[in-house]
Amino acid sequence: MPTENNPMKSAIDRRLSALCVPDDMAQRIQAAAQKKRPRVIRFRRPLAVAAVFCLILACSMGVLATTVPSVQNLFAIVGTQISSMLQPIERSCTDNGIETTVVAAMNDNDMVDIYVAVKDLEGSRINERTNLADVQLSGIAMTPMVQMVQFDEKTATATFRIEGVCGEDLNGKKITLSIGAVLLGRTEWSDQNTGISVSDIETVFPSPAFQPITGNATRTTVGFSDSGAPFNGDQALVPAESDGSLDSMFPWGGLTSGGVADNALHLQLKYSAVGKYAQFTQVFLMTGKPEKDEKLPIHSIDFGKCETRGGSQYYEYTEYILPLPQGADPEKLTVAYSGISYEDAVPGKWETTFRLESVSRQRVAHVELNIGGWHVTQVELSPMGVSVTVDDNGSSDPLPEILAYDKSGAPIPVNGSSSSWNGTERICKNQFTSPLPLEQISRVTIGGVEIDFKN
Repeated sequence: MPTENNPMKSAIDRRLSALCVPDDMAQRIQAAAQKKRPRVIRFRRPLAVAAVFCLILACSMGVLATTVPSVQNLFAIVGTQISSMLQPIERSCTDNGIETTVVAAMNDNDMVDIYVAVKDLEGSRINERTNLADVQLSGIAMTPMVQMVQFDEKTATATFRIEGVCGEDLNGKKITLSIGAVLLGRTEWSDQNTGISVSDIETVFPSPAFQPITGNATRTTVGFSDSGAPFNGDQALVPAESDGSLDSMFPWGGLTSGGVADNALHLQLKYSAVGKYAQFTQVFLMTGKPEKDEKLPIHSIDFGKCETRGGSQYYEYTEYILPLPQGADPEKLTVAYSGISYEDAVPGKWETTFRLESVSRQRVAHVELNIGGWHVTQVELSPMGVSVTVDDNGSSDPLPEILAYDKSGAPIPVNGSSSSWNGTERICKNQFTSPLPLEQISRVTIGGVEIDFKN
């Protein structure tokens, strides 16, 4: 029977390629084969195949037994149709009693989805409040996005989808997925009022002193000021002693200084060892009049010692600068915050290297569309999302709206959008919340224009 393009052979080959033979065992097998190799050429290939097959059978039973639950969880998450399109990986790594297993991956030349199962081998630390940090994919410039897609209570296994901006240059090449920390005890905070007023802070820090910022710093502004001038603060508070009453004001760090200067409240925070992993944090003032809160610009400066781990940067301090509303009573202005914090972090080094394949099915339309100030030249549809290529002519117009619809006519939800530039063209990508078989996608529109795919 011909072996070319045999799907069963390909599936077996992918499964066997994930198995690892220790170096010392491989050397002993090779030495024994050299001693016992028969002189008759026609027997060399059958004997070699038989020896390798026996070795694989001896080593694979334990590996397959431990990876089957991860595969079953993935089937439950994405369904059998999508599972059949995924590239099986099934490689595990253990550190500090926590096992990570790269179960499968999918790549469509623009994005890569990697499904990772995480299990605690020493206790019950892993649950639905777990997350991953310091995640990095080799060959990819941007920090990957991590999302838990399932926690299986029966096996106490959390499955994550790691999304990275990929590229066709990585097709068929080895990449390494690195995880630097497993985060425990995730808590989401929304408009959490501390009950601490501007007046309370002035009492603890009556005479704030400032010093120039040296070294690297990152400045951020949320909202817009009337002047429209960018925030470029070059000073920060000098850490000051206090009575300790405000040390636990925020769940991700302690207050090292504060006070009012130039009609703005300054709050300086030093991150704790776990607090540095906090995400989407915001600090703002509550006035009791929400319609006015949104118009107040909020500035922040990240500065101090900077640690880089897995593509993420962690600064030692953040200083928040909150302009005070005109005529507001300092006793009625209270500090509030939002964000995600964690109770503990398990550091480690979980690394898995595997060869990345390209998704097999993709629909491409070469078009000539002028939408707004953009010239659309190509649209690609894959189970992972829709990519649109436009000529980069420096247009300041918004990019065309990208929509895909399911068979019922409803828009398919997206997990996010990305944009990349190769020097002459811009590629815009809408990533589906979950991969979908192409048969379940009825149509795609770009800027309201339906795309005609020929294939």
